[in-house]
Amino acid sequence: MIVMHESTSFCKMSKPVICRKCDKGRLGNIPIRSTAALSKRGKPPPNECTDYVQVKCHVCSSLWLLTIENRGNG
Repeated sequence: MIVMHESTSFCKMSKPVICRKCDKGRLGNIPIRSTAALSKRGKPPPNECTDYVQVKCHVCSSLWLLTIENRGNG
């Protein structure tokens, strides 16, 4: 399940995620401690990530799937 809520200053999202196709469009921001990865096959990893959000680059109109990995605490 993906839960969306209005952002607050609780978590600073200052690391940009840039479109890999045009290298100009900003797809969004993530926390500095997070990492963004691109699958070599162009598909989400099987059986690892089940939740994703589709976003569109405003510069080149490419569609991207941002997968949400569930990492345990610790």
